[in-house]
Amino acid sequence: MFKIRILYTLCLLMLFTANLFAEWNNYVTNYKKELFGKGSQTWQINAFNENWVYFANKNGLLQYEGSSWKLYPLHNEADVRSLHISTKLKRIYVGGEGEFGYFHADASGKLLYVNLSDSLPAQSKFNVGYWGVFEVDNIFYFVSDNFIVKQLGDEFTLIPSVHKIDRSNVVNGSLYIGTYKGVFVLVGNSFFPLSGGEPLEGKHIRSIEPYQSGMLIATAVDGLFYAENGKVTPLITGAEQFMRENEVFTMAVSGDYIAIGTVRRGLVLVNRRSRLIKYFNERNGLQNNTVLSISFDKRNNLWLGLDNGIDYISLDTPFTNLYTYPYSSGAGYASVLFQGKLYLGTNSGVYHTSWPVRFTETSAAIDFIPQLSGQVWDMRIIDGKLFCMHDKGLFILDGKSIEQVSGLRGVWSCVPHYTDPDKLWVGTYEGLYLIQRMQGKWQVLKELQGVSDWFKNFEFESPEVLWVRNTNEGALRVVLDTVNYKVKSSRFYTSRDGLKSIRNLFISKLENKLYFSSDSGLFEYDKAADRMIPNRTIPVAFPHSVLKKGRTDLYGLSRNGLGILKKNRTGDKMFSVIYPFNHKQLDFIKYYENFEIIGDSVVIIPNEHGFSLLDLAFKEKVETGNELFIKSVYSTYPKDSLLFNANFTGNSYVPEIPYSQNSLRFEYTMHAFDLEKVVRYRFMLSPATEWSEYTTSEVKEYSGLKEGSYTFRVEALMNDGKVSSATFSFVILPPWYRSMWAYFVYFLLLMAFLYFLYQWDEWRIKRKKQQEVAIKEKEMWLKEQDFIKAAARQENEIISLKNERLEYELRHKSQEMANLMMNFVRKNEILMDIKSELYKIMAELKSDSDVRAKRMLVTLNNSIDTNMQSDDLLKRFEEQFDLVHNNFMAKLSEKHPDLSVNERKMCAFLKMNLSSKEIAPLLNLSVRGVETLRYRLRKKIGLEREENLLEYLNTIDI
Repeated sequence: MFKIRILYTLCLLMLFTANLFAEWNNYVTNYKKELFGKGSQTWQINAFNENWVYFANKNGLLQYEGSSWKLYPLHNEADVRSLHISTKLKRIYVGGEGEFGYFHADASGKLLYVNLSDSLPAQSKFNVGYWGVFEVDNIFYFVSDNFIVKQLGDEFTLIPSVHKIDRSNVVNGSLYIGTYKGVFVLVGNSFFPLSGGEPLEGKHIRSIEPYQSGMLIATAVDGLFYAENGKVTPLITGAEQFMRENEVFTMAVSGDYIAIGTVRRGLVLVNRRSRLIKYFNERNGLQNNTVLSISFDKRNNLWLGLDNGIDYISLDTPFTNLYTYPYSSGAGYASVLFQGKLYLGTNSGVYHTSWPVRFTETSAAIDFIPQLSGQVWDMRIIDGKLFCMHDKGLFILDGKSIEQVSGLRGVWSCVPHYTDPDKLWVGTYEGLYLIQRMQGKWQVLKELQGVSDWFKNFEFESPEVLWVRNTNEGALRVVLDTVNYKVKSSRFYTSRDGLKSIRNLFISKLENKLYFSSDSGLFEYDKAADRMIPNRTIPVAFPHSVLKKGRTDLYGLSRNGLGILKKNRTGDKMFSVIYPFNHKQLDFIKYYENFEIIGDSVVIIPNEHGFSLLDLAFKEKVETGNELFIKSVYSTYPKDSLLFNANFTGNSYVPEIPYSQNSLRFEYTMHAFDLEKVVRYRFMLSPATEWSEYTTSEVKEYSGLKEGSYTFRVEALMNDGKVSSATFSFVILPPWYRSMWAYFVYFLLLMAFLYFLYQWDEWRIKRKKQQEVAIKEKEMWLKEQDFIKAAARQENEIISLKNERLEYELRHKSQEMANLMMNFVRKNEILMDIKSELYKIMAELKSDSDVRAKRMLVTLNNSIDTNMQSDDLLKRFEEQFDLVHNNFMAKLSEKHPDLSVNERKMCAFLKMNLSSKEIAPLLNLSVRGVETLRYRLRKKIGLEREENLLEYLNTIDI
């Protein structure tokens, strides 16, 4: 049994190996990180449809629609690790570092972000990465490393994981997680191990994808496993060794394709139906060998999120390429299948490889022929040998040796002689030569005299008539003297002779008939009329720069595509199959267009990037096409203001634009992705009915639009004849002076004017009466003014008397306060004198018998002090002082509540301009004590040395 399994595996490997050579490399388009904000890593990719693709990038959410990139950062400006597009809700859900939420489009198409993680309770918020976002039956799951947040409506539930989550995905409506302990499925809010998943335990799960009726599980180094109906078995692809050596990081599945991204060697693509394995890495087009994410788009092409940049692999095109820069063998000029090998002529020399071409994990196995180093212009098989037209001359290969024809330097092309198979016409840098085979060796026979054109492209009409392409002058017809090898006559045929245009002129010969192609069409030479006439047998739309005959069909090549002209089954009608050249990496070298037909299924096309292979059997599988869309609409006056921005929802929007912004700019383009936009546009602004001329511009501006409803229409005409269109409707509102409200106001003003005319005569009579009344009123007013003046004079006299009375009362109060003060001073002086005498008497009383008398004197002295401190006169003085000085004492107490009674009195006496000598008896202090009190008062009030105390006190009662 073991031997049978080994034999089966070896057979599979041999089958896979045989299929390695069936196709060439698919085109890879590189998008460097500088295009989208320098975000290096891209963790997940999701294509909404064939036109909109979104990326979970290090800098945020990336949007690409085939024309330009847009970056939408999260609130915390951290990585976006995962994304999910909800087609039902038309939202883009994202998981980032420490937060998750969704983007939605507003009416104008601008994407707005809503943070859902803010709705979590504080204890449920963790600084973790959310690596998966999934939607199942209106339930959303946000998957982090160790738990899952489940959202149902506005309710969030935290579900802890059984183990650290390495990968997750939804398969058949159930959420599966991959851990080091195997795969688990979420049922309700609990995890259960995958039935039969024991082989996955201890393996590093890197991807879980739906596949057929089960699921496909990728491990880091242990290959792929298929799980279905409780069984988990290895899935043999033929790339197990590759996966084991380079470590799988991610995987994507689409139909028969399994795309596996690795850490060290790029991508391996397995076609389960054809058993074909293809490798993509830095050697054949990728920017980076570490693939972090993979996604098939709606056209079944591959998007790769790399460790540095984003790449796009075109799988839906019949064209593939042989090699890519920088591992290039040069620009392609010619290719020939000779003796079972494919010979390639490039700007750097001649190469050969096996046919079919053998590809390894890194590149195609191509060998260089050192003897033929240098520029190759063309190659052709003549009489069983390969003729190589080279910058160094003409070389002949027979598969074993290389022979150079002496006497020729710089050969463009060669054409067999019209009648003699042992002769060839050779076009060189220096002219046209005839060479002849003599005794098995080719030698120069003659040089054609009388013509000096470069013979890059020439053909014979007859043995005596030669046509030469001249890119500047047109088609040159040369009549030869075949005896003396001289030119009898020559003439250029240009637009005057029916060609219409000589741009991109090329001469082809099919079954002894010459065809002249240019940008203006395909022509033939009418000898009788001696002019060019349009071709009638080959369809106008058929590519016609270079024409070649295959086994049964006619092939035509132009810069826009390759066509095959076939006959139907009955043979009475012709039909054509066109393969448009719309890829960005397929570009020709001007005037050196060429192709090689191999059998009935393959065409090899040299170009600037090397060599492309066209699989003719691929046409029926592919529906390629570009779609035109209006990218954005701006109001351009008074400054650029965005009115509309295209987005993935495709919602229609008819903006109402103010008249002040009636200058608009429309930007439109194609959803092209990897396709070259060889397209012309025309546009129309309804209600106008005439289209503009075709143009390549992708911007159209209109200024000064009047109010009304408009529809901007634009059509794109592609190089394959297909037409795509797009429209945008909008309304220009009228200016305020032409709005409905303005017209209503105008109506009211008109009615008012008519009413004014109607009432004008009555108003005139009323005005005359009013004038008479006004005169009388004026007289009355003058009398009234006289009365008012008289009353004012009387009132002024009364006020004057009142003021005099008040002044008198103030003087009286001041005099009374002065008298009180004088009485108080006189009383205190007397009391001071009495105290002085008492002190003298007490000094004389020294005996013990005088103790009683001495006590009586002390009591008398204290009584005097009390009388000096609480005299009623002093109280009356303070009342009078506040009355005269605008409540000075009250304001002083309010402003400085910490002042003592003596300090307050001191302020009042200073306000009265009393000297220290005058103040001393009033405060029962010495003159020195008064000065000390003044010093303490300044300190309490907080005056500086240069500030005057009296000036400060005068400001208090203001």
